[in-house]
Amino acid sequence: MHSHTTYTSTLLALALFATTSHAGNAFQEATSFKSEDENFTFKLKGRIHADAAYYDDDVTEIDDEEELRRLRAGFSGTVMKDWTYSFNYDTESEVGYRIKGANIGYKGFDNFKISVGNLQQPFSLEELTSSNHIPFMERSLSNVFAPSYTLGLLVKTWGKHWSFSGGYFDDNLGDRHNDNEGSHSLAARVTFNPIDKKRFKVHLGASTVFRNLDSGQTVSYSTRPESYPANTKLLSTGTLDDVDDIKTYGLEAALIKGSWLLQGELMRAELDRKTNADPTFDGGYIQSSWIITGERHRYSGKNGSFKQIKPKSPYGAVELAVRYSTLDLEDKTVNGGEEDNLTLGVNWHINKNMRIMANYVQADASPNSDGIDEDIDILQFRFQAYF
Repeated sequence: MHSHTTYTSTLLALALFATTSHAGNAFQEATSFKSEDENFTFKLKGRIHADAAYYDDDVTEIDDEEELRRLRAGFSGTVMKDWTYSFNYDTESEVGYRIKGANIGYKGFDNFKISVGNLQQPFSLEELTSSNHIPFMERSLSNVFAPSYTLGLLVKTWGKHWSFSGGYFDDNLGDRHNDNEGSHSLAARVTFNPIDKKRFKVHLGASTVFRNLDSGQTVSYSTRPESYPANTKLLSTGTLDDVDDIKTYGLEAALIKGSWLLQGELMRAELDRKTNADPTFDGGYIQSSWIITGERHRYSGKNGSFKQIKPKSPYGAVELAVRYSTLDLEDKTVNGGEEDNLTLGVNWHINKNMRIMANYVQADASPNSDGIDEDIDILQFRFQAYF
């Protein structure tokens, strides 16, 4: 307990120091290194997300809670310009394993990079946009289909108005640690931005994952009501132990017009089971945000994802956001429940590396995984800092 408290306090102090306007530049210089010939670089990284959530529950009892959502530290850099490396460790992670983004890569060819290690599979605009930059505290209900970090090899290439990434992936580190191996995936994502002006952009994308499971490997889809401290999942398929393979598909689109953003995705998972009927699960979301102080939403065509908002004023930037999301985990013999959520958000971007967030979530499970209808109201807050 003492070591965890010390780690938390140290990272928080570093994050606060790093994001202070005058101290930040000195801190970035102190924690970064670049050789004179620029062949070698090194940079420290850190992230802290501290949450508090309050619930007006219904059937399922949920306690109000305050906790650390993420507490991540790491480093990244280059060797001989063309070789890259990255390592991140999150003490609060409960998904897969605490090691995030540990990989090495080679980028010596024009518009091409190959990476190997613990990588995010190329699936979903929302998943591949950093949690530091998404407009809500949690990703949507449909993010349950995103495979996130697994061991594998990833290739990425891009042009002026497009990008492609694909690769072969194995189990996540959590499965490896628990001797629960037996999954192999092929994943690919393509994005296209036909309009790419400074304050007007259009993003289109599609992704797919084919996952093959060895004998004995199990599958389960479950999700919290877009509130992490709840530690309660209204929807769950339970353990499915006779799945041969899973085909997951995603479509994504976004429109950026200055300080306005409209974004949405549709996802589907098709399961091939050995002894039961083959179920199909669906989900999706549509969301919009408006930076009322006039800053623009920033987008990376190379990665097909969004970057952080940079306030123009010393008083920061204010963003309003609204999202509707849906998830259906009921089909054939699987009764995982159905849920529709409405989320309202307010974000104060104090500077480009610090943010205070407030979300109101109205979650409607009709029914939940127990076959009971329930409505939950959630009010939650986050302090976020990263460097």
